[in-house]
Amino acid sequence: MQSHERARAGTALVVGGDSRIGRALAPALVRCGFEVMTTTRRRSAATGDVARRILDLEDVARHGSANLPECEVAFLCAAVSSYAACRNDETTARTVNVDASAVIGRVLRARGSRLVFLSTNAVFDGATPLRGADEKPDGATAYGRSKADAESLLLALDSATAVLRLTRVFRPGEPLLADWLAQLRAGGEVAAFADMVAAPIGLDQVVTALCAIARHGPSGILHLSARRDVTYFEIARRIANRIGVAADRVRPTGAAEHGIGPGEAPACTTLACDEFLAGFGLAPIEPLDVVDAVLGLGSSE
Repeated sequence: MQSHERARAGTALVVGGDSRIGRALAPALVRCGFEVMTTTRRRSAATGDVARRILDLEDVARHGSANLPECEVAFLCAAVSSYAACRNDETTARTVNVDASAVIGRVLRARGSRLVFLSTNAVFDGATPLRGADEKPDGATAYGRSKADAESLLLALDSATAVLRLTRVFRPGEPLLADWLAQLRAGGEVAAFADMVAAPIGLDQVVTALCAIARHGPSGILHLSARRDVTYFEIARRIANRIGVAADRVRPTGAAEHGIGPGEAPACTTLACDEFLAGFGLAPIEPLDVVDAVLGLGSSE
């Protein structure tokens, strides 16, 4: 991991400013002292306090050009990230995730701007835990393959590019978990996958890492992951425990029964990231602590 230290905050671009991560990242960069511009493909999107520009990644790929504002660092947050969407229309997924990313990378490289590309643990097949940044991608899904191909293209275009691979990101009030919490509080039962795992990280932890990358400029492949995997069944049981309801009100179910495709429920999702965490003073991430944090649950209610 190389470092290009910057003495001051500068100008930052968030491509996909209304994505899950982009919405949280833009204001955080402002708080860090950056002048921030974001992009969106939604013409009706609210602008908020950050300047916004219309950019459709399918158009970018089709025309081979991108009208981007000047910036020192750009974060590529926009993507087709749904496993099902990528599986059902791999052509569009590759247009957005690979072709448009390459166009943006070339534009930024020509301007001398630094690119931070958000990627995923799905570049790996999930057969073994704690995959390293130096391991060759072997993704088993259309989504994972598209992100791996984009990584390769962008790093070949500019060695100063930073690729941040993420495991499952939970935002405050994560809808799936909040729905389970509401059902359990109302006296109901919930069904959760006993054969599908995640190594969840919090949106705040992702934003902290991205702001650190913006300030300090590491390049190459970086990982952010919880230290271990947990099943969704374990997550639901954790919620039940925290609110003091009987564990048997959480029942196991299978991923395949609910339309999860081949390779989309890997045995392992963790990424090796101790070096990255230590380099920025970040603590190892305990997955069930993330669950507590996003739902605002303490040790007991």
